[in-house]
Amino acid sequence: MLLNQVFRDPSTSKRYRVVLEHLSDLMLIDVDSDKAWPFPMSENELRSAGYDSISDPYPMPSVEDGSIGAQRRDEAWATISPLLEHYQSLLVKNERNQLIKELLKSTDKPRLYITRQLRRYWQRGMAPNALVPDYHKCGAKGRPRREVEQKVGPKRSVTPGVGVPVTEEVAELFQMALDGFYLTSEKVPLTAAKDKAVGLFKARYPSATEKSMPTMRQFRYFYETNYRKSDVVRTRTPSRIYQKDKRALTSTSGNLNFGPGARYEIDATIADLYLVAEDDPALIIGRPVLYFVKDVFSRMVVGMYVGLENPSWVAAMLALSNAFSDKTQYCQGHGIAIMKEDWPSFGLPASIMADRGELLYKQADVLVNRFNIQLSNSRAYRGDDKAICERFFNTIQSKFRPYVGGVVEPVNGKKRAGKRYELDAELNLSEFTQMLINLVIIYNTQHVVEGYDFAPDMPTDLPAVPRELWNWGIQNRTGQLRSCDEGLARINLLPYESGTVSQVGITFKGLVYTCQEALVQGWFDRIRPNRPSKVEIAFDPRRTDTVYLRPDSTFENYWVCELSDRSRRYKGMSFVEAAGILKEMNRTKATAKQEEDYQKPDALSAVEKIVSNAKKRQKASKPSLTDSDRLRGIRQNRVTEKEVERNRSGIKSKKQSKRDRPADVVPFRSNKTQSNDSLDYPDMDAFLEDDDD
Repeated sequence: MLLNQVFRDPSTSKRYRVVLEHLSDLMLIDVDSDKAWPFPMSENELRSAGYDSISDPYPMPSVEDGSIGAQRRDEAWATISPLLEHYQSLLVKNERNQLIKELLKSTDKPRLYITRQLRRYWQRGMAPNALVPDYHKCGAKGRPRREVEQKVGPKRSVTPGVGVPVTEEVAELFQMALDGFYLTSEKVPLTAAKDKAVGLFKARYPSATEKSMPTMRQFRYFYETNYRKSDVVRTRTPSRIYQKDKRALTSTSGNLNFGPGARYEIDATIADLYLVAEDDPALIIGRPVLYFVKDVFSRMVVGMYVGLENPSWVAAMLALSNAFSDKTQYCQGHGIAIMKEDWPSFGLPASIMADRGELLYKQADVLVNRFNIQLSNSRAYRGDDKAICERFFNTIQSKFRPYVGGVVEPVNGKKRAGKRYELDAELNLSEFTQMLINLVIIYNTQHVVEGYDFAPDMPTDLPAVPRELWNWGIQNRTGQLRSCDEGLARINLLPYESGTVSQVGITFKGLVYTCQEALVQGWFDRIRPNRPSKVEIAFDPRRTDTVYLRPDSTFENYWVCELSDRSRRYKGMSFVEAAGILKEMNRTKATAKQEEDYQKPDALSAVEKIVSNAKKRQKASKPSLTDSDRLRGIRQNRVTEKEVERNRSGIKSKKQSKRDRPADVVPFRSNKTQSNDSLDYPDMDAFLEDDDD
């Protein structure tokens, strides 16, 4: 079967399609000529001429139903289908002309249209889809038009020259500039990528002039028709930013949180406000740190911390202990009277979501081991993992920004004839805390949560107010949260490390502590009692005065340890300050020790020389007395040598009077009174010497 196959003439390289096969007689047509018609050739002639069978140069195109291409195809097929009923007659010139002449009487199509469609039918595969127009070469919207020799689009009216067509090679340069430069960073503008493409074009075509360069309009059209905006944004944006800020949101935070306490979220930020000192309002103390703990189900603020501690485990511990406890005492301590119904959140939640910073710490094991709380940390740079708490910082700060001074402005810096916003600070820490407590209470009791995702079983008359959601959830979902002792919770949440026990006390971070319970146990007795070598110490890094010893691993007991007199120098400090002093003292000690080690050999050398001289003198002078006489005369020798020492070391006046005889002594007592008291200094030998005789 040779019908519809394409062959190449080896001598002319022309391509022919077989449009009729009858026994050994064939009819062929040139598939590349615009004026070709079928001509006869026998199969033997085809073989003898060496025609090679090749792949079809016009693969059958596909077209969508209802498209313009399909309409044009159906129109052409309806026009030539009457001619195809006389297929063999069409292959004869005279008969073909007669058939076309008769067809023109029944159609409004011109002869040229009929002949073109008939020729197209034979050249492109003899099927209805062979009549589909070549719209893929027309450069329709979103489709490239590359097989062109002249620039498409509107002609230039202002810029000199005619431009350059966007061929496959130019499109390749555009793609290299976009993929290798524009898509690598969101900071690169499209104009810079176009300049890069022009540079590549000049490098490939050195002879090109300024009148034949790709334009920004061509470059932008190529970019918009070949790159989807969503793919460009995903590629240009760093992965963590895209996942946090631009990815599609397919669910909500409350979907998997069944009720109040199912999950708390905790986060910290530095407030956009400068504060002043409480004792001296002229002193600016900087910006405070805010910690908030929020319940995901009800959106209620269940705990908070406002202070000057940097975001750390200690500050997070204070916020969590506040979340676990009753808020009436906390508010009362800041001069605000509330009832339990105003802030009903107290107790232990089922889980806590936190940052990878504060709670990614070994002390966080207490939350799991002691309080049976499931702890999870958000992914790095993924604040959207706890968006409920993250978004609240801007919400709460937007409430006080219009009313107070010292608010951080978007653009910092002292402007000309302007004023730094830090100088407008007017609130101290206590006042700022009071203000935030009031705002939190208003938020919990009055704020309507926009876009809250109600569950199917929640009533329609339930407002999306945090307190109302909390109370409904407590009654219908989770019930009462697990309670805990506030003091025990705070101490168990403190960071803890190992300390050592010795007879001087409990040593922790270089400081010595004492403990009444340890004294009763006899840990400090100097009789080597049975005391532990290491103990666990919970401590508040802000104060060195008191630490808490855990005598067992139950987290239920603790001993209060006070700073010992040995470490009284560090009283009232933080552990950071104490560590700084200890480090400086160790540096001073090391310097002195280094000097000692350097000077000691010289002193020892002098000692050795003195001893050597003494040994030589002793060998040179041989005693005339026996050993017994030498031992018996120690006491008398000491008295004699002492008198010599007194004369040698006594105080001598420069103007010593020369007298022939001693001065007269006038007694204080009368001659009638007899006294045997001596005026000499008492002899201390009796107290110092041993029994040598």
